[in-house]
Formats: sequence, structure tokens, C-alpha cells
Amino acid sequence: MTSGHQFKRFTMIIIVLIIAIAAAVFFLWQVDAEEQAPKVSKTELIESNKVWINNQMQIPIQDNIILSIPAANTNTTIATNGDLILETTNEDILKELASTDNRYKGIKAYRLRIEAKKVSEYITNTKYRYPTTTIQKKFANYEITSGERSVQTEKTPVKIEDTTNNNIKVSLKTSYSSDDAEVAAGIFNSQIPEETTITDNTKNLITNKNVTIYPKTFIYDFTLQKNTMLVFKEQEEAVIKEPIGIEYIIK
Repeated sequence: MTSGHQFKRFTMIIIVLIIAIAAAVFFLWQVDAEEQAPKVSKTELIESNKVWINNQMQIPIQDNIILSIPAANTNTTIATNGDLILETTNEDILKELASTDNRYKGIKAYRLRIEAKKVSEYITNTKYRYPTTTIQKKFANYEITSGERSVQTEKTPVKIEDTTNNNIKVSLKTSYSSDDAEVAAGIFNSQIPEETTITDNTKNLITNKNVTIYPKTFIYDFTLQKNTMLVFKEQEEAVIKEPIGIEYIIK
């Protein structure tokens, strides 16, 4: 009896220790996941974005089409809200676009607007590295083991909302391949919003010209590992599509 009682007591102690260790690890994961990137004021963001233009950086149009500024027949500016605006009728760039996709056939001008908070990431996307931190939800821990991020022009044109004066407004939602992928969005240092709204003063342009507008999107394509109670592991290929701006094809 004594031996059996001691065994049960020993077993209970082991169970309590396992639970305590698991709780401590979950706590550390949670603290790690809640670390945020430093906040930047609107003024600092605008000035930072202007530096990219003033330093005559290379700006990607597509993953394989890069425009070095200054360029002929091209205007690149930072809007009053910090958005990047690029407009070009450069024949070489337009020919390159037309060779990549039929939707660019007959293009006469190209316009790109990137949301202010994503300008730096957009310009330096080829250097992007996935975070090594983790995030915890309930009894599961999530981490990204590998992946890549690309820039994509979506296939479906945007729906335009009229606003005051010459402005248009476009509201674009972030999409996730699964519920777990949506949880994993919390891992990223730069917040992935549920929705991105772009306002542009182009109502006259789209009224008087043959214009189609498409979402410009970050595609996060990654392997997500989910660890439950430190014991069960499962992996899935996850995708997050985050809108970062809009692209005008003007014919």
C-alpha cells in the first residue's frame, strides 16, 4: 500500500511539474509574440519615404521589372499622406509590361500607388526575411519554418467608391488560406491589417480614359508549423494575401 501510495504521489508531482513547465513556456511564447516594432509618427514616415525617392532608388513594377529613378517620361512622388505614387509613359517599361501579360497589351500609361506604411517594404521586398518569432493561441504555438514573399498584381479589378471632389476610394481586404494562417499573421513585425483603404485623386483620369485598376498585393507563401501542448506537431502550406496599393493600366 505504501509503495502504491508513493508511486501515485510521485506521478502527481511529475504531472504538476509538466503542467508548470508548459505554462511557463506558453507565457514566454506569448511575451515574445507581443513584442512590437517601434512606432513611427506620420511625419517621420513621410520623410522616410521621401528618402527612397531622393536617393534615386530602384522601384519594382513587377517582380522581374525594375524601374531605376529618375527615368525618362516618369514621375515619382510621395503624396501628402506618405503614399508612393509612380506614373510613367516610358516606352521601354510599357513594352516590358506588355510582354509579361495580355492585360497590358496596348498600354499607353502606367500608374502605381503604394500605401505609405508599405513603401519601404515594397521597395526592398527582395531582401525580405520571415520572422523567427512565434505566436501562441490557447494551447497551440505557431511558427513559420520557411517561405517567401512576392509582389503580385491581382487578376480581378477593384471596385471603386466615389468620394468628394476628384477622389476615388478603394477598400481591399486581406485574405487567408486557412484559420491557422490568419492566426499566423500575428507573427509578423509589421502589422498585417484586415483591410487597406487607398484614396487617390484620379476620378477625372478614370472618367476620361480607358483605365482598369487592380490591387497590388504582398503574397506570403510559407510553411506553418503548429505545436499543440508541446507534443503534437502538424505542418501546412499557408498563404496570406495582403493588399498594399493599386495599379492603373491606362490605354
